[in-house]
Amino acid sequence: MATRVGMVSLGCPKNRVDSEVMLGLLEQAGYQLTPDAQDAEVLIVNTCGFITAAKQESIDTILEMNQYRESGQLRALVMAGCLSQRYQQNLWDDLPEVDAMVGTGEFHRIVEAVDGALEGVRPSFWGEMPVSGMPNPRRLTTPSYTAYLKIAEGCDHACSFCAIPGMRGGYRSRPLGDVVAEAKRLVQSGVRELILIAQDSTIWGHDLYGQPQLPRLLYALQEIPDLVFVRIMYSYPTQITPELVRAMRDLPVIAPYLDMPLQHADPDLLKHMGRPFRRDKTDRVLGMIRDAIPDITLRTTFIVGFPGETEEQFDSLVDFIGTMRFDHVGIFTYSPEEGTRAEGLGDPIPDAVKERRRRQAMLVQRKLVGTVRGRHIGKVMPVIVEEVGDTVSVARGATDAPGIDGVTYVQGQFSVGQVIPVRVIGVREYDLLAEPQK
Repeated sequence: MATRVGMVSLGCPKNRVDSEVMLGLLEQAGYQLTPDAQDAEVLIVNTCGFITAAKQESIDTILEMNQYRESGQLRALVMAGCLSQRYQQNLWDDLPEVDAMVGTGEFHRIVEAVDGALEGVRPSFWGEMPVSGMPNPRRLTTPSYTAYLKIAEGCDHACSFCAIPGMRGGYRSRPLGDVVAEAKRLVQSGVRELILIAQDSTIWGHDLYGQPQLPRLLYALQEIPDLVFVRIMYSYPTQITPELVRAMRDLPVIAPYLDMPLQHADPDLLKHMGRPFRRDKTDRVLGMIRDAIPDITLRTTFIVGFPGETEEQFDSLVDFIGTMRFDHVGIFTYSPEEGTRAEGLGDPIPDAVKERRRRQAMLVQRKLVGTVRGRHIGKVMPVIVEEVGDTVSVARGATDAPGIDGVTYVQGQFSVGQVIPVRVIGVREYDLLAEPQK
């Protein structure tokens, strides 16, 4: 009987894709996958190492999973992902509970890691993985109609607060042919929404083709039959060009949706953060996007409590949120991270002040969201059905990314994964209310 393997995946969608590839490789090698940790003979924890809270959650999860040696069937515990890559030998020495370890660079060797763990040899792999020419079986953990499509690995930006380049290496684009081939396989398997992810999606291709080529990729994806939405996440204002905006406007399959993590609005604080753009550039880019695509849905995130952030600088952020009227806003409190340039600045702003600022900024957004989302009332749009109730179905359209944005409540019963046209008739905070359109 095949050995049963379970997976706990923590962190961002990029980590989730890595988990799906690992599951695919293990299944291909003859292992049996199980969602039940109690039943698993091997458990893999794909860790996140982005901020302190995520690191603690990763360690806590590993210790929690180790308890199944007594209460379940566990024979081997494998640690994978960003935390493994970031701390390597230190964690290897500090966590005797772990039987094998793979970092972000060599997660494709997961079968070797599991084989070795079961044999008692404690293997570890921390190298840098190529991004093309790799076998890429995936066992999707998302609903059958949606999937993340990783178009690049690593990051070249030098944001002072971020440890990702140290965990994932420099920016490496996947070649066009690799990305499109995977996209076709996913759509042929029933996926209708592809969500493009990278540390910076807008510079995709610059290292392979001499300049960013995201519009070229979008045109290629447009040609795939049965694809309903392509959604762009993790974009930077510096590379949102008129060519890219025209592609988003002119290609029907590209969702009028853009995720653009801005992190702050004050010019001096942006400089200290090491963000590679200026406030005036951001204002021009947002204006260009909205002029070309009036129905665009814009998502962003901000950090409050960065070292040195004054009340005046925080007020400028709040004013920016109120003026720019984003559809979706996430606010995070600053956390100092080892090995980053900002680490030397300490953590001078008290946690209570950070939390007060976070709540204040989110309150401004909450007061705006009804009006901002209300502009969709009366519009007809396609949505993908996600849940079915007795009289109302839960769906999601171009205006909302899965797991982080709102949903659309549609009158009537439909099938999960079905694509239907609806007319928006109302708003309930972050969610839309709609009726089917014949």
